Amino acid sequence: MTSRRMLDAPDLDPYTRAVLAHIEPDVLDSLTDSQFAAIREAIDAARPIRRHPIDIRGVIPLYFARYYYVVLAGRDRRQDTTQSELGRRRKASSRIGSVLLVIVLSVPLMVLLTLLAYAIKSFLGLDMDPNHHLSDFLR
Repeated sequence: MTSRRMLDAPDLDPYTRAVLAHIEPDVLDSLTDSQFAAIREAIDAARPIRRHPIDIRGVIPLYFARYYYVVLAGRDRRQDTTQSELGRRRKASSRIGSVLLVIVLSVPLMVLLTLLAYAIKSFLGLDMDPNHHLSDFLR
Protein backbone atom coordinates (compact mmCIF):
# COMPACT_ATOMS: atom_id res chain seq x y z
CA MET A 1 0.00 0.00 0.00
CA THR A 2 1.47 3.44 -0.94
CA SER A 3 1.69 6.32 1.49
CA ARG A 4 -1.02 8.25 -0.37
CA ARG A 5 -3.39 5.28 -0.15
CA MET A 6 -2.57 4.85 3.55
CA LEU A 7 -3.41 8.49 4.30
CA ASP A 8 -6.59 8.40 2.19
CA ALA A 9 -8.02 5.34 3.93
CA PRO A 10 -11.71 6.06 4.68
CA ASP A 11 -11.55 4.66 8.22
CA LEU A 12 -8.63 6.94 9.15
CA ASP A 13 -9.70 9.67 11.58
CA PRO A 14 -8.40 13.25 11.19
CA TYR A 15 -6.05 13.12 14.18
CA THR A 16 -4.29 9.97 12.99
CA ARG A 17 -4.16 11.33 9.44
CA ALA A 18 -2.52 14.55 10.70
CA VAL A 19 0.10 12.63 12.69
CA LEU A 20 0.88 10.29 9.77
CA ALA A 21 1.17 13.24 7.39
CA HIS A 22 4.29 14.30 9.29
CA ILE A 23 6.05 11.08 8.35
CA GLU A 24 8.04 11.32 5.12
CA PRO A 25 6.33 9.55 2.19
CA ASP A 26 9.26 7.20 1.45
CA VAL A 27 9.32 6.06 5.11
CA LEU A 28 5.56 5.60 5.05
CA ASP A 29 5.84 3.58 1.80
CA SER A 30 8.37 1.27 3.42
CA LEU A 31 5.90 0.19 6.13
CA THR A 32 4.15 -3.13 5.87
CA ASP A 33 0.41 -3.33 6.47
CA SER A 34 0.95 -4.80 9.95
CA GLN A 35 3.47 -2.06 10.83
CA PHE A 36 1.06 0.61 9.60
CA ALA A 37 -1.77 -0.93 11.64
CA ALA A 38 0.45 -1.05 14.75
CA ILE A 39 1.40 2.62 14.33
CA ARG A 40 -2.27 3.54 13.89
CA GLU A 41 -3.17 1.69 17.08
CA ALA A 42 -0.34 3.40 18.99
CA ILE A 43 -1.46 6.84 17.77
CA ASP A 44 -5.04 6.01 18.70
CA ALA A 45 -4.01 4.88 22.20
CA ALA A 46 -1.91 8.02 22.81
CA ARG A 47 -4.56 10.41 21.50
CA PRO A 48 -5.99 13.00 23.86
CA ILE A 49 -9.58 12.49 25.02
CA ARG A 50 -11.74 12.68 21.92
CA ARG A 51 -15.11 11.46 23.06
CA HIS A 52 -17.75 14.06 22.28
CA PRO A 53 -21.47 13.42 22.30
CA ILE A 54 -21.69 15.57 19.17
CA ASP A 55 -18.85 15.30 16.64
CA ILE A 56 -19.80 16.49 13.17
CA ARG A 57 -17.11 17.16 10.58
CA GLY A 58 -17.33 17.79 6.90
CA VAL A 59 -16.02 19.58 3.84
CA ILE A 60 -17.86 21.98 1.56
CA PRO A 61 -16.24 21.85 -1.89
CA LEU A 62 -16.73 25.01 -3.93
CA TYR A 63 -15.43 25.82 -7.38
CA PHE A 64 -12.69 28.14 -6.09
CA ALA A 65 -11.92 26.62 -2.65
CA ARG A 66 -12.76 23.92 -0.13
CA TYR A 67 -14.07 24.85 3.30
CA TYR A 68 -14.31 22.54 6.26
CA TYR A 69 -16.59 22.66 9.27
CA VAL A 70 -16.35 21.04 12.67
CA VAL A 71 -19.04 20.96 15.31
CA LEU A 72 -17.97 19.51 18.66
CA ALA A 73 -20.05 19.61 21.79
CA GLY A 74 -19.81 17.94 25.16
CA ARG A 75 -18.76 18.42 28.72
CA ASP A 76 -15.58 20.45 29.22
CA ARG A 77 -13.05 18.14 30.87
CA ARG A 78 -9.98 20.35 30.45
CA GLN A 79 -8.38 20.94 33.86
CA ASP A 80 -7.02 24.44 33.16
CA THR A 81 -10.37 25.66 31.84
CA THR A 82 -12.19 24.26 34.85
CA GLN A 83 -9.78 25.95 37.26
CA SER A 84 -10.00 29.33 35.51
CA GLU A 85 -13.80 29.10 35.45
CA LEU A 86 -13.84 28.42 39.20
CA GLY A 87 -11.54 31.40 39.72
CA ARG A 88 -13.87 33.64 37.72
CA ARG A 89 -16.86 32.45 39.73
CA ARG A 90 -15.03 33.12 43.00
CA LYS A 91 -14.08 36.63 41.86
CA ALA A 92 -17.66 37.38 40.81
CA SER A 93 -19.10 36.09 44.08
CA SER A 94 -16.44 38.01 45.99
CA ARG A 95 -17.40 41.23 44.20
CA ILE A 96 -21.10 40.64 44.84
CA GLY A 97 -20.37 39.91 48.48
CA SER A 98 -18.28 43.06 48.79
CA VAL A 99 -21.01 45.22 47.27
CA LEU A 100 -23.66 43.70 49.54
CA LEU A 101 -21.43 44.21 52.59
CA VAL A 102 -20.91 47.88 51.71
CA ILE A 103 -24.67 48.36 51.25
CA VAL A 104 -25.56 46.55 54.46
CA LEU A 105 -23.02 48.59 56.44
CA SER A 106 -23.61 51.95 54.76
CA VAL A 107 -27.43 52.09 55.05
CA PRO A 108 -27.49 51.91 58.88
CA LEU A 109 -24.53 54.29 59.02
CA MET A 110 -26.38 56.81 56.86
CA VAL A 111 -29.47 56.52 59.08
CA LEU A 112 -27.36 57.05 62.22
CA LEU A 113 -25.56 60.04 60.69
CA THR A 114 -28.89 61.58 59.67
CA LEU A 115 -30.31 61.12 63.18
CA LEU A 116 -27.11 62.53 64.71
CA ALA A 117 -27.27 65.57 62.43
CA TYR A 118 -30.92 66.11 63.37
CA ALA A 119 -30.13 65.80 67.07
CA ILE A 120 -27.30 68.32 66.77
CA LYS A 121 -29.55 70.69 64.81
CA SER A 122 -32.30 70.39 67.42
CA PHE A 123 -29.84 70.84 70.32
CA LEU A 124 -28.45 74.01 68.75
CA GLY A 125 -31.98 75.27 68.10
CA LEU A 126 -31.49 75.68 64.39
CA ASP A 127 -34.73 75.76 62.47
CA MET A 128 -34.27 75.56 58.72
CA ASP A 129 -37.98 75.69 57.90
CA PRO A 130 -40.03 77.20 60.74
CA ASN A 131 -43.32 75.91 59.35
CA HIS A 132 -42.32 72.22 59.19
CA HIS A 133 -40.89 69.97 61.89
CA LEU A 134 -40.07 66.25 62.01
CA SER A 135 -42.74 65.72 64.65
CA ASP A 136 -45.31 67.02 62.15
CA PHE A 137 -44.27 64.34 59.62
CA LEU A 138 -44.31 61.55 62.18
CA ARG A 139 -47.93 62.18 63.32
